[in-house]
Amino acid sequence: MLAGYALLGKGFAYVGYPPLLIGEVTMVLGLVVIFRSRCGLAMLTTLPSILLLALLALVIVRTATCFGQYGMDAIRDSVIVVYGLYAFIVVALLLEDPNRLTWVINAYSRFAWLYGIIGGSLTYITTGFASMMPIWPLSGVSIVYVRLGEAASHLAGVAVFALLGLRKVTVLWTLALFVGIVMITPSRGAMVACVGSIGVAVLLSGQIRKFMPVLLVGTGVLLVFYVAGLDIPLPGGRNLGPGQIVSNFESLVGTSKASNLDGTKEWRLRWWQAIQDYTFRGPYFWTGKGYGLGLAEADGFVVGREFGGPMVRSPHNAHLTMLARSGVPGLALWVVTGLAWFAMLLRNVALAKRRKETHWANIFIWIACYALAIVIDASFDVALEGPMLGIWFWSLFGLGIAASMIYRWEVSEDTRRQFA
Repeated sequence: MLAGYALLGKGFAYVGYPPLLIGEVTMVLGLVVIFRSRCGLAMLTTLPSILLLALLALVIVRTATCFGQYGMDAIRDSVIVVYGLYAFIVVALLLEDPNRLTWVINAYSRFAWLYGIIGGSLTYITTGFASMMPIWPLSGVSIVYVRLGEAASHLAGVAVFALLGLRKVTVLWTLALFVGIVMITPSRGAMVACVGSIGVAVLLSGQIRKFMPVLLVGTGVLLVFYVAGLDIPLPGGRNLGPGQIVSNFESLVGTSKASNLDGTKEWRLRWWQAIQDYTFRGPYFWTGKGYGLGLAEADGFVVGREFGGPMVRSPHNAHLTMLARSGVPGLALWVVTGLAWFAMLLRNVALAKRRKETHWANIFIWIACYALAIVIDASFDVALEGPMLGIWFWSLFGLGIAASMIYRWEVSEDTRRQFA
C-alpha cells in the first residue's frame, strides 16, 4: 500500500469504492492485527506512544462534536491525526515479531532503488501525460497523480538511505537520483523538504567528507547550466532548472523577482496570521474552529477555484491547521508529540554511536530524516491531510517507536548478559 501511494500518488488513493478506499480498509484490517498481536499494552510503554494516544483522543472527541453539523467532512479533516492509528499498527506488527524490522529494511531497499531512478519524473508523468492516463472510476483522477512535495519527501528518504550505506548504489544510480532531485525544485516547499532533510542526515551521520564530492560536482553542473540559462519553462510560470532554485532561495530569505512565488507566499502569510489572531488572541483559543468547516471560506481566504480546481480547505501548513481546528491545546499536544518522538530517535542515535553500532544509528537517522522531510513539506503544503503522505508519515512514526523498543531491548539484554 505504501509503495502504491508513493508511485501512483492520489490516483492510488482512490482504489476501492467510496467511502471504503484502500487507506481506510487497510486501517480497519490493521486494527484487527493489533488485537491479534496482543501487544496493546506494550505499545504504550514509550512517551511518544502515550502522547499520540492523547492527541488521537482529543481530535476524535472534537471531531465527534462537529460530526452532526458537518458529517463526513469532519472525519475527512480529522485524518491529519487519525491516520496516527497506522503508527500503532506498525508498532504491533514489529513487536509481535521483531525480525520483521529486517524485512522492512530489505523491502524498502528494493523500493529505494526503483524510486531513485523514476521518482523525480512521476510528477511530470502526471502533468505531461494526463490526457493519456486511465482515470480511476468514480473519482475523475488519473491513475498516476504524484505531486512535487510527495516525490520530494520520498526522494529525500531514498537519498538518506543510500547516503548512510543502507543500500549499495552505483554512480549511474546516484546521477539519476540527483536529476530527480533537480526535477522537484520548481516547488519551493518540496526543494526545502528534500535538501533540508538530506543536510540534517549528513550532519547527524558525520558523512560530510563523503558527501562533499557529490555536492561539489552537483553544484558545478548547476552553475554551468545557470550561466548558460538552461531553464525549462513549466505551466504556472515556473521553470525547471538552476534559475528556479535561485528564485526559490530568494523567496525564502526575502523577496523574489518571480511574482508567482511571492504571490503564493503572501496569501499564506496573511492567512497564517489570521489563524494566530483568532486562536492565540481570540475566541478560539481553547477549541479552535473544529473539524469539517472549510477553513478557507470561514477565514476569508478562498483560493483554488480561480484555477478551475476545488477550493483549498486547509492553510498549507499542518501546524497551523492543527491550531485552527483544535486550538492552542491541540497545537501544543501536536508539537510535544512530534518533539518527543524526534528526541527519542536522536537519543538512540547517540547511544548507538557510543556503542559503535553504526547500523542501528543509521536506521534511526534514516527514519528521523525521512519523517522530517514530510514535516517540512507539510509546513508549506497540504500534505498530512491526505493519505499519500499522511499514512507514510504515521507509519514512519510507528517504525521509529518500534525500532527504538527493539533496540532498547537488545541493549538491556547485552547488559544483562554482561552481569550474569
